[in-house]
Amino acid sequence: MSSSSMSRSAGSDGDSGGVVVAGAGAEHRREKRRLSNRESARRSRLRKQQHLDELVQEVARLQADNARIAARAGDIAGQYVRVEQENTVLRARAAELGDRLRSVNEVLRVVEDFSGVAMDIQEEGPPDDPLLRPWQIPCPAAAIAGAHLLQY
Repeated sequence: MSSSSMSRSAGSDGDSGGVVVAGAGAEHRREKRRLSNRESARRSRLRKQQHLDELVQEVARLQADNARIAARAGDIAGQYVRVEQENTVLRARAAELGDRLRSVNEVLRVVEDFSGVAMDIQEEGPPDDPLLRPWQIPCPAAAIAGAHLLQY
């Protein structure tokens, strides 16, 4: 063995005085393994960074979706408040008109009783008026289910 290969193998093995047989091959394998580990670590860091970038993009996308949905929910809540206010006004108006109708009917009954002339007294709206029950479907479910048959 030459003196340069002896010093290389001796220094790399940690033996300061002994000569290692086939030290150059082991040193070459160690160096190759070290380079392979470095490359593997580099690829691992790149994969980690790529995954992190993807997660950051997903967070941004989800935050944008969340903001859009929150804005839509706010719009719907505002519409609901407006509809509720309108319904409150309409209910008050309906109650007022009902009171007026009862008053007019009472006056007509008094006039009818004193004059003897038959008056056409209109009673309050029919009890089955679907506009008075907006939470109920005005027609039975069977009629709705059979309605599509008429389209053909």
